[in-house]
Amino acid sequence: MADDLYDDDYDDAGPKKRDNLFIWTVFILLLIGLAFACWLGSFYIFGHPEQARNYRILQRLKKIDPVKRFEVTKGQQGDWQTSKQLFDKYGKYSSLQLEAENAELLRTFVTNYRETKKLVPYMRGNFTIAESAVLTGKDFITRGMVALAVSNEFPQVLIEHLYPMKESEIAKAKPLLVTGNPIKLERTYDLGAVIHIERVSDGRLQFTVVPLLYGNYALSGGAGTFTTEPPADLYPEGGLPVITGERLDSATKKFTEFRRNQPAPEPGTQGDAPPPQTPQIVRLDNPNGTKIPETGSLPEIPVATPIPIAGSPTSRKPPVSVAMLPNTPRPAAPPTPAPNVPPGVFKPFIASNPEPGLPNAQAPAWRTYKPGQVPAGHTLSLADATSLEATPSARTYLQGNFVVNAKNGSRIVLRSRPVGGGAAIPAVRVIVEYGNGMLAPEEGTNIDPGRNSAFEIRDVRKGADGELNIYAREIVQE
Repeated sequence: MADDLYDDDYDDAGPKKRDNLFIWTVFILLLIGLAFACWLGSFYIFGHPEQARNYRILQRLKKIDPVKRFEVTKGQQGDWQTSKQLFDKYGKYSSLQLEAENAELLRTFVTNYRETKKLVPYMRGNFTIAESAVLTGKDFITRGMVALAVSNEFPQVLIEHLYPMKESEIAKAKPLLVTGNPIKLERTYDLGAVIHIERVSDGRLQFTVVPLLYGNYALSGGAGTFTTEPPADLYPEGGLPVITGERLDSATKKFTEFRRNQPAPEPGTQGDAPPPQTPQIVRLDNPNGTKIPETGSLPEIPVATPIPIAGSPTSRKPPVSVAMLPNTPRPAAPPTPAPNVPPGVFKPFIASNPEPGLPNAQAPAWRTYKPGQVPAGHTLSLADATSLEATPSARTYLQGNFVVNAKNGSRIVLRSRPVGGGAAIPAVRVIVEYGNGMLAPEEGTNIDPGRNSAFEIRDVRKGADGELNIYAREIVQE
């Protein structure tokens, strides 16, 4: 009977059930991995808002602020550099280095420069517009205009200056942003931030510049103004630069044709007065006391208020009303008698030299080389150089036989000199600059660029008299 009792207990116990500890362990590990992935993903999204997908996610979450306007005195600390300085810096970058730099430049721009301690690269200098276009919804900035311009000091640099604005302002900006109009970016007056750098196929660098002040612009000495404003929305999918490929090639050809057909002033013309400056597209000062909003358009300048332009007298002194002037007539100054100089004393081209034999102290300066150490480049004859289109994209030297036809300080004018029964090349003038500390040869000197001399071609333009001017500079320092 006892055995039966034990048998019943054994039967009631049944088989033992397996626990699910392994499954729960795997599930918890998956949850940890998912949490870790979300954590890393959030860091990546917030850390790279310049990427299109991340930018859209942050927009939906309302975790990214729109682009704001800065003030000159409150702008991000930066480094104002010339075209050549920026070219020398970024021209040495590899493709990977340039890609990383572009990502950082765009990231700091999108985040309004809050999350960086690096100096912002600001562009300064004088540029000439090659082409302009209206921005569309497929561009990085969806409303406004873009102007592609060539550096006047260093033509190997192109900039595409973005002008975000309302649709109503585009019609006002089109007559100003035309081929040939100059753009001036000043160190103490503009915040032209570089947000992208592109290496063009011919070796030049193209910089995308955005004006962080988003101010009012006008043509100095001309008529017409337009107003810019911070972009309310960006389209990162459009990418940078805006002008690329066929559009860039077409703009370059258009600018080359414009330069070749634009008469150049006669080099070395005698006269004390400097040549008049052409109107430039400059930013206008805001009226005193006007509050500058971080977003949106600036308050319109009253029509009756004189527009103060940077560097002009109105930007330094208040306008004087006619009613404030006294009625006392101002006596006319006696005319200054012209000096009695007999004809033929001064040559029409030659300027007086107070210290004969000494180099011009006001001559320009650039990098020079010792004889035999000139960097490699293309060497062209005078006949081949006449077929160049404006500024050569690569280092190019001029060779031939010349005679100094005229001299003006650090600048000489050369003409082709026939050698060995050959004929001179007519209607071509070579203007060579000698840098500070270099002696320019005297009139009548025969020159044959060789080991101790190298004329680097800088520009080719048609003169007002129809002759072709080839501008070069001496880069060998003896």
